[in-house]
Amino acid sequence: MSRRTRWILLVLIVVVVAGGAALVLAERPKLDDARTAVDTRWKPLRAPDQLVVRYQSLEGALSAFDAAGGTDRSVSKDLHAALDAWNRALDDGDAGAQATAANVVEAQGTRLVANAFGSDRMKADPSVSGSLAKFVATKPDPALVTAYNRAVRAYEDERTSTLARPVARVLGDDARPLLVLGSGS
Repeated sequence: MSRRTRWILLVLIVVVVAGGAALVLAERPKLDDARTAVDTRWKPLRAPDQLVVRYQSLEGALSAFDAAGGTDRSVSKDLHAALDAWNRALDDGDAGAQATAANVVEAQGTRLVANAFGSDRMKADPSVSGSLAKFVATKPDPALVTAYNRAVRAYEDERTSTLARPVARVLGDDARPLLVLGSGS
């Protein structure tokens, strides 16, 4: 390799490294701000009077469903697992894991409602139908859900922009899920 080629190669390496560093320095604060906005909007949703009380009423509905003979059904087992994952995520404090777990609980809660109201025996049991009606009526503040979902969309727009995408991929800025409420919410 000639001396000139070595110098050109060295200059190219320096330019690539400097460009990458400049890209990280320019995009990282924007990504951090957008992710922080998502986390900030999530905190009110996990308050005791929002999703926590909703899932407590769902646990009551699940207990009534189990007591009425639904213990062996897969919907019961899956919902127990989803509620356990939600409680573990609350203890861990990771907003992304909490939102993911909340979506699984919502899906399994919707499945429980469909199973219970699709069964004449379960539907006729007043403790099952009453506790499910309480769950369906217990909803988080729609303004909080909307604010969280807007913050997630803004974060995703930032995270997937042309310049931020490689930075987000390398530095581990993962996607955050939208909160999708089920059971007639």
